[in-house]
Amino acid sequence: MSSEPHVDLFKGTDWKECDTFVRALRSRALWEGKQRDPAWIADFAAPHFSYKALLWHSRLPQDVRQDWFKLETALLERWAPSEEDDETTIEPTPAAAPSINSIQRPERNLQGVIKAVVDGSNDSYYVDFENGSGYCGLTRDVTEALRIRCNSLSDATLLERIDGPRRSWLAVQWWPLAPKLGAKSADYSYVPLVDSKGLKSSWSRDSPCQLMVCNVSTNGEVMPFWKDSDDRKITLTPFRNGGWLHLVVDPDTYERDYTANQRVKLFMEAAD
Repeated sequence: MSSEPHVDLFKGTDWKECDTFVRALRSRALWEGKQRDPAWIADFAAPHFSYKALLWHSRLPQDVRQDWFKLETALLERWAPSEEDDETTIEPTPAAAPSINSIQRPERNLQGVIKAVVDGSNDSYYVDFENGSGYCGLTRDVTEALRIRCNSLSDATLLERIDGPRRSWLAVQWWPLAPKLGAKSADYSYVPLVDSKGLKSSWSRDSPCQLMVCNVSTNGEVMPFWKDSDDRKITLTPFRNGGWLHLVVDPDTYERDYTANQRVKLFMEAAD
């Protein structure tokens, strides 16, 4: 039997070292039969971070450190080559902008704005971003809405902002510092952004936060969920709270406590 592929320490020197590190980890995972086990690969990779890469890795959100598909995305984004260093020049079109290996675009072009439709009515809003608050709000004006592209993973979808100063993704961050994630909970979360530089939340609150993962149905409905420490998917229901967007675990309990707030459904809608 051949010996296992060797993986060197990764110091975070440059793109060439990152490229070698990622390919070595992929080869080792394939040799171990773990290429479809993101938790195993992430755990195996962890002790191979060294020097400034170790500092970078230690500051990542827990859900990124524990999932190789997310970690690989972060690595390739952080150490991506400059255009001058890249041996191959690619001229991307807006619908085919560069994507990370572990993030594939859906077969159908899910790109545009997110529309929030109030249950039982034709009333609707669009998801925008409020710089002053650090998280997303709701607006009537579609021109103010975030431009979003769906990044398809193996079992879910990430929502990438494509009209900002740098790449970023929608996230879920709780208002309570220790949210109750079960029945009879009226706890709610907001939707900040996590950008590619440092993968830090745009909202400064020190509460649980992770990249928003969701399912997108054939009619474009966006159904977000939260992954707990056991990797279980907890469905989140969107609500309109005035000009803000809340995501909640138990919609019935939340509605009883916040009677003025309205349940909404989120949909991807094409936009110029």
